[in-house]
Amino acid sequence: MERRPTELNTVLEAPGEFLSGLLGVCEASVFSLEAGSVRTVPGEAGRWHILAPAEGRARIAWADRAWTMEPPQAAAFAGSEELSLLAASPCTLRCVTLCGSAADAVLTDCRRTGLFFEKGGLAVERMLGLLSAHGRHALSAREASGAAYQLLMALHGTESAEPAEGGRLPLVVEAALGILRREYAFLDGIGELADRLEVSQEYLTRCFCKYMGITPGKYLNQVRIENARLLLRQGGHSVQFVSDACGFTNANYFARVFRSAVGMNPAEYARSRPGTTAEEEKRDEVLYVL
Repeated sequence: MERRPTELNTVLEAPGEFLSGLLGVCEASVFSLEAGSVRTVPGEAGRWHILAPAEGRARIAWADRAWTMEPPQAAAFAGSEELSLLAASPCTLRCVTLCGSAADAVLTDCRRTGLFFEKGGLAVERMLGLLSAHGRHALSAREASGAAYQLLMALHGTESAEPAEGGRLPLVVEAALGILRREYAFLDGIGELADRLEVSQEYLTRCFCKYMGITPGKYLNQVRIENARLLLRQGGHSVQFVSDACGFTNANYFARVFRSAVGMNPAEYARSRPGTTAEEEKRDEVLYVL
């Protein structure tokens, strides 16, 4: 049976007299990543992503920083910068995306001491529990607004700081990430990337692996696969088109890499949409999207 997300059709007003502004819940989801896999979250100004691992460990790369998170930690990220999630081990993550002046006010205030919350994952879990309890029934503005407001207040009252393990990325790694994210469809391998950065491929691989926990070649393939999945979900595209659009050398190689990463070939994956298999539903459950 096709599983559809519960949808909200309104921007939500913050409850009480906390702020005479708006609080929007753009998305709430739970998803799993296999060890070594990558998921990118595109940048979009005016949004805040709040991430909390439910199981396992995830490496987060955002702006010029990277660190590892595990339960019950959580962190908030301004959506103006693209975000990369790398699974340091098989992991499940909870994600809530908020927008509006209430989210801006609370999280900007938290920023004075940092946007990394040692026990913030518990608050994210509570919010998603409230949302998922409604199942297929649409949430009222009051219910959804209240859940988001409770999350913000819980994070505001949770100890926040800069993570001790996190640190700034070397310029070569930061530059490599930018090129890999933007130009994955056109990049002719890691040799070209190293040439453009004016370093040896061996140095680039060693440095990238040290700070990101994955080789640049594997990261590139994972970004391509993630974008291929998005195209296949849309439907109407041939496997050859998706292969070319995501930068693979040929469709046969693309199919092998895709099957290794996803567990089914591209044609099977495309046919599984818009419905989802039980495994897909378990791996990637969207609670609702505004």
